[in-house]
Parts: sequence; C-alpha cells; structure tokens
Amino acid sequence: MNAPPNESIEARLARVERLFWIDRDEANQAARDWLIELRVVDIDGANGEFVDYSSVETGLGRGAVARRLRVLLANISRTRGDPSRSAAEVQQILAWAERHGEVALQSRCHDVLGSVFEMVGDPALALEHAVLVNDLIDESEVPLMRAAARLCLADALGSAGSFDESRRRYNEALRLVIDDTDTNIRYMILNNLAYTEYLAHNHVAALETVEQLLALSTANSRPIGMYARDTIARVYLTAGRLDEAERMLLPAIETANDDPNPDAVSAALVTLAEVYRIQGRLDAAQRVIDQCATLAAGHGLVRWLTEVAREQAEAYAANLDYRRAFEAYRSYHAQSVALGASENESRGRILEAMFQTAESRRESERYRELAERDPLTSLHNRRFVDEHLSVAAIRSGEGGPCFAIAMIDIDHFKRINDALSHAVGDEVLRMLGEILKRAANRVAGGIAARLGGEEFLLILPGADAAEARERFEEARSDISDYDWTPITAGLPVTASIGVALAPEDGVQASDLLRAADVRLYVAKRDGRNRVVHTATVQASVSR
Repeated sequence: MNAPPNESIEARLARVERLFWIDRDEANQAARDWLIELRVVDIDGANGEFVDYSSVETGLGRGAVARRLRVLLANISRTRGDPSRSAAEVQQILAWAERHGEVALQSRCHDVLGSVFEMVGDPALALEHAVLVNDLIDESEVPLMRAAARLCLADALGSAGSFDESRRRYNEALRLVIDDTDTNIRYMILNNLAYTEYLAHNHVAALETVEQLLALSTANSRPIGMYARDTIARVYLTAGRLDEAERMLLPAIETANDDPNPDAVSAALVTLAEVYRIQGRLDAAQRVIDQCATLAAGHGLVRWLTEVAREQAEAYAANLDYRRAFEAYRSYHAQSVALGASENESRGRILEAMFQTAESRRESERYRELAERDPLTSLHNRRFVDEHLSVAAIRSGEGGPCFAIAMIDIDHFKRINDALSHAVGDEVLRMLGEILKRAANRVAGGIAARLGGEEFLLILPGADAAEARERFEEARSDISDYDWTPITAGLPVTASIGVALAPEDGVQASDLLRAADVRLYVAKRDGRNRVVHTATVQASVSR
C-alpha cells in the first residue's frame, strides 16, 4: 500500500497501525514495505536487528518508526500462533524504547507482551503489562489506540478473575470507539465482554452483550468471526437456546478445512459437539468430535485435543458406554496434565527467550559503552562526540534546543610530561577529567569528553551565550584553582578554552568544532588560561 502524497510520518504510522484492526494481511504488507524503505536489516526478525538510525526527521526518528513497525509485525505474528518469538523481539524493542524515552513505543510493547502472557496462561504477568500499557498511553493518542489499551487491561483483569473491573474497562473501551465503523475492535470488545460475563455466570448480561454483537454485525453487514460464533453459541447454550446455538456453529463444519484460523474452528466444533450431545443427537456429536480431533491433531492444537477428549468422554457416558467413557476420561486427564506442562513449558520458553535477549542487550550495551569511553579518564571519546554532536546540531538547526560547546586544551602540557614524566601527565589528565565531569553535571544532560591527547570537549545542552559564558569561565577557574601540588609538585596546570554556540555558529558538528578550535587557537595565542567566545578575548586572569 503506497503512502498518499505529502503524508506525514505520524499520519502514515497511525494509518498502518489502524490496519491491524481492519485487515491484518494488509497491515503486515504495509509494515514490511515501509521497513524496506527504511532499509531495516533482517525484515523477518530472525535476529531482531535494525539499522540504528540516529538522524532526525520531522516528528519521529527512523529508529522509533522502524521499531513501531516491528512491534506491529510481532503482534500480527502473535495472533497467528507464534508468541515466543514475538515476546523476545518486543522485549528487546522495549529496552530500546525505555533508553530513548519513546513512551508511545513502550506502551505498544507492553500491549503485545500482555497479550502474549494472556495466551500462555500467565494472568499475573499479563496484568502487569496491561497496567503499564494504560499508564504509558497518552490521552492525545487516537481513540482506537486508547481503546486497544483498555481492551488489553480488560482481558487481563477477566483472566485474573476481577470481573467487575474487567467489565468497566470493556465499557470504557467501547465508548472510545462507539462511532468507529471501519475497524473490528468493537466486535472484539463485545465478544470478549460477552465471554467474560459467561465466565462470571452473569447469564443475562452475557445474553444482552451477544445480542449487541449480533445487532452491530447486521447493521454494518459484517460477517461474524468463528471466535465470536463460539462465544455466542456458549451463551445460547447456557440459556437453553440449543437450536440457535447449533445454527451459529454450523459454519464451523463447512469451513473446517479452509478456515485460516483452525484454533477458532476447533473451539467452535467442541461447543457444537456439546450442543448435539445435550440434544441427544449422539451420532452427530461423534462426527463433530472426530472432525475436531483430526483438525486439532493436524495443527498441533494441544488445548483443543484435550477439550475434545473431555467431550468424547461425555459423549460415551451419554450413550451409557461407561467403560469407554472411563477410558476417555483417563485419556482426558493425561492430556490435561500434559497441557498444563505444555503451557508451563511455553511460558518458560518465552521467559527464557526474553531473559537471553535482555542478557544479550546488556552485553551489547557494555561493549558499546567501552567503545565510546576513553580508557584513561572514563570520559566519552571522539567516537561518542561525533555521533551525538551531529544529532544535537541537526536538531538545533531545525528549531530544537540551543547548546554550547567548549574545546579545552591544557596549557604547556608537554612541559609537564617532559619535566615530571608521562605517568604524572596521565594523572593530570585523569584529574582534569574529574573536574570536567563536575562541570558537565552543572547542566542537565551535560557531556564531558576527551578528544585525544590533552584536548577535551564540554557540551552543555540548552545553554545560550550568557550561560555559556558563565559555565565555561567556571570550568576554567576550576582547573586553574585546583591544588595540583600533590600531582605536579607545584607546577601550575591551566587550560585554554574556545567556545561555539549552536545554531549561531553552525548546524553541522564540523562547523561547531571548527569555530571552537579557531577560538581555542586565539586563547593560546593571546596568553592562555582564558576563554574565547568570539574573535575577541574575553576578560580573565592569566597566571
């Protein structure tokens, strides 16, 4: 699906995410097409890798967009029966979102993780993530996304047995999308609410809800999905409306071999077998049981193989064949135990995959941190500066916050090395690093770096000309006033400083560094131990 001309990144992302609630095949294709445009590594997510874009676009950066799309693909994969891979990848994306303050992305990650743990039967973790979805989602988000967050929480609360709270969140979600006729979210909300009322034995409320679901389907000429048919039939079954339950489920027989969602069809067939058994139509019940067993076995649907074993035992008992009923119950019990073990194993695989992903990320971050640190002073190095200064300069040039940089060079450093030894020189560099760290910490987000040799850099986000003048003069004074005697045996240590401001002195990192370097040269030329903000030397005491 091609993007409309002049469509903003935010609008395109909202449109693609909305497709999840309209046509998941289209959503899958649209997300993949966009990822190809962004040149993301490993589209299929086998390694969860991305091209780490640090350039800035209007609104969202490419790194955030790519990860939003990957979360969407993981969510589609989850709905198609691949929760463990989805969880591991989304956990990795969540860590990135937390590091970069991408709140909307964090919310979407927790939404997927909550649904994954709902699928594998861990209500505690499902609820934990669902609460975070709603804590993080902004009220400025479109109603569809806020409704999806409430739906996630309602499902988790229902699974945890908090039916009143679950009901309240379903109704909140429904109100948010009451006029949304394009997506299928209202159908899902009503279906899940009806099933929750059924589980809570609120039979009147469950029946009212399925009638709303049917009326909505009729009004919008939208076919009822197989999961919804199963919910409606279960409610009808409880109300004694067996014929209506049967009619609702008959399409499961007709589409069993063609339906793209065998899980939903298997659920419907189990319910239909129960309807036939209660009606006394035991031959019909047996045919459906056999059909369901074949379908579930063919797709490895352990849960429905277990449920159909239970229904088989009930059917034998209804036919007064107690020996076979006993054997079928034994089989059901064994499969039920196996199902519990399988669910535990599934949860374990997901948690292990998430743990391994987190461990891998921590190792990657540790090596990245080492690669961006100067080993002598522990300050950031030139590699770190090149990456982060470029981003800050571009942002400033596009109307973002101003900032100031200072290039700092130790005066007569060769004399220290020659007179006192290189070991003493290293101690001077280490101590200067500590002084500059303190200087950087006076401003939120301040950065101190060693560019190489005796040359250092300070970056002060948000600092204008007046604050830069004050902060860099403080730094110069901190260096010259420090008691260097224990290290240098009385030999003074001072520094010359050249300053540049963004965006006044440029919107490219190279322009800013060049301007600061020229002013550093002027400071050296005109006597050292001073700060130069322009071509004119600012007043400072030379010692």
